[in-house]
Amino acid sequence: MVVLTLGVMALVPLAGCDQAKDKTAATATEPAAATLTAAIGGAPGMSTVAAAIKSTGLATVFDGTAPYTVLVPQDDAFGALGANAAKLKSPENGAAMAEVIKAHVLPGYMTVADIGAALNKAKGKPVRMTTMAGTEVTFTRSGETLTVTAADGSVAKVSGSELTADNGVAIPVDTVLKKFPTSSAG
Repeated sequence: MVVLTLGVMALVPLAGCDQAKDKTAATATEPAAATLTAAIGGAPGMSTVAAAIKSTGLATVFDGTAPYTVLVPQDDAFGALGANAAKLKSPENGAAMAEVIKAHVLPGYMTVADIGAALNKAKGKPVRMTTMAGTEVTFTRSGETLTVTAADGSVAKVSGSELTADNGVAIPVDTVLKKFPTSSAG
């Protein structure tokens, strides 16, 4: 209960970030793109998510004006899923891929620095947020490493420079935040 309360209190500074759209964070190394769809689509190592955004219809969301922060699993993260990645990428599994992407989308415009500031305000306690899929992710930090954990126990680390867009931020992560069955049955 205390952690949840602290997590909610820690999100207060994040709520203001989407309204101010402060894109001058020191960690933002890429120029602002027109939209999140364009930023992700033009980024190396994000082609799997870029294709999924287009094929699942999420491009209409990420081309809009509402601000979002996308924790983008890099292509290598999908590669680590093995056969499950191929299944997710197939057209008949578009709904499943859309749910995976939504589990990586947070409301508002938040940079890595904003998340770090929320963790500082929480005095080392985890900061929790709800994704577009309605699942919870928890942010923690160990030294300079920012980690995000999904409700199912999947853990990803921020693994590159964020990309800023007019309507949000794309933060690369090294793992898909969803567990998949490990059976080799196809």
